[in-house]
Amino acid sequence: MTHPLAGTHPDPATLPRPDELRQRYLRPEPPLLPVKNGTSGHRGRTGSGFSELHVAAMTQALVDIRQARGTFGPADSDDPATNLGGRAPGPVVLGKDVRYTSDFAQETAIDVFAGNGIPVILHRGDRATPTPVISHTIRAANQRGENLEGVILTASHNPPEDAGYKSNGLDGGPNTRTRPIDELANRYLAQPEGIRRRGRVDAVRQGLVRELDLIGPYVEALPRVVDFAPLRGTRFAATPLGGSAWGYYEAIAAAHGFSIEVLAGEPDPACRARTYDWDGTLRGDPSSPFVMQAIAGMRAELGVPFVGANDNDADRFGGEDATGLINPNHALAVLVDALCRSRSFPATMQVGRTIGTTHLLDRIAAAHGRTTHEVDVGFKWYVAGLASGRYLLAGEESAGLSLPCRDGTPWVTEKDGIVAVLLLMETVARTGKDLGTLYRELEQQHGAHLYERADTPATADKKQRLARLSADPAEVERRLAGRRVAGRAVEGLVVGDGVKVVLEGGLWVLKRASGTEDIIKDYKEIRDAPLDVARQASRELDLLLGLA
Repeated sequence: MTHPLAGTHPDPATLPRPDELRQRYLRPEPPLLPVKNGTSGHRGRTGSGFSELHVAAMTQALVDIRQARGTFGPADSDDPATNLGGRAPGPVVLGKDVRYTSDFAQETAIDVFAGNGIPVILHRGDRATPTPVISHTIRAANQRGENLEGVILTASHNPPEDAGYKSNGLDGGPNTRTRPIDELANRYLAQPEGIRRRGRVDAVRQGLVRELDLIGPYVEALPRVVDFAPLRGTRFAATPLGGSAWGYYEAIAAAHGFSIEVLAGEPDPACRARTYDWDGTLRGDPSSPFVMQAIAGMRAELGVPFVGANDNDADRFGGEDATGLINPNHALAVLVDALCRSRSFPATMQVGRTIGTTHLLDRIAAAHGRTTHEVDVGFKWYVAGLASGRYLLAGEESAGLSLPCRDGTPWVTEKDGIVAVLLLMETVARTGKDLGTLYRELEQQHGAHLYERADTPATADKKQRLARLSADPAEVERRLAGRRVAGRAVEGLVVGDGVKVVLEGGLWVLKRASGTEDIIKDYKEIRDAPLDVARQASRELDLLLGLA
């Protein structure tokens, strides 16, 4: 059921104040919740779920792991960008989004890194830093042999009261080796006396804190991945929606000679510019049409063909053209087709999609003589493939994507919402067509793919039942053996990151728990019948799997 506030702007009086958040951060009410890295680091509500002690414990855990292994995460001996090569570890680049708690957390992280003698690099002016910029900074530095790794203080699209902490390894991508972080950090939560600290003033005096311009190198390198020539002569619009991409679109337009009107460009830690999601929660998820009501009407008001938007840490994208708000699945389909037509990528490069993303990508890829590669939800599962040049595009239905440079070499190993917006602009300018029109043309060629994701609050019991099924493929097979679902035979099962059931006729249903919030996500897609048939299949699967 949709909340009555969905799609509306918040009352400023209801939003969190920095003094309240700081008090919760420094003096949380016990008991403290444990550190638990999900699909994208550890996230929690400021207070018992994310506090000064959580940040200190996670930072000290990373230090211990690095001292033992030389790196936060896995190193690939075949990739010079992820290979220490006998050299000592380098500094840590520390990024943050615009949340109040991210500011507090940055100071804690500096204290602990400095207390362990590890130099820290910050964005000049102590400003917020988009997630893809941290990845770009790491990869560029490591190509110079500097052995840089990173920490990003962000809860991405979560509500403004939440905060997050994730580490990026030598490959520039989110750390896939997170269990040791959880184990060590939770020991430090219980025994914080082992955490080593040094105040920022002393750290600066000792030369352990440096500030660098991170905008300039990223902006300067963008022509490696975006063709700006078609954009010149066309006016576009973009909005960081108060997030960490503030100042970036202005710099990009000035550097590369085209026109972008920027809206809601100033930092907005309280998320005043956003609109409530389906459940009355103030998220920044661009895959939600309720959240994207924040940009509805901007395009017409400005008289531009397309307006792009980003979430808080600029790793996701949204947008609006004359056909309405852009569905992320539709955008991925259009971009896969556009990249196959406009780039000369090696024939071996695949299209990557997460388990919950539209299978229309498979058909588009096949039409261009390419294959798809399915991964679990979470961009960390793309990192190795992005670093090795496996993907011409790696995308997820939750409005995230990454791709290589125009010559096929790696760009970043994170989602890049800024590049996504620029590529959508490039596609509109190159074709002279709205993105919605391009998508309808793809449907005419490959058939309609009716898709829906329904999010519901997760009870502890339902999460546990789904977790048990996700860990027991044999039990799922037993429950569905010989069964027909919505009158269709079961043709395939994918069990692990939730339960995905593939039925006859291209109908599939996926049930999984969010890795960042207490939500159960129900994905479904159908090609040969109305969406109601897929919904019926989903309801029947709930009964058969014991999830009703």
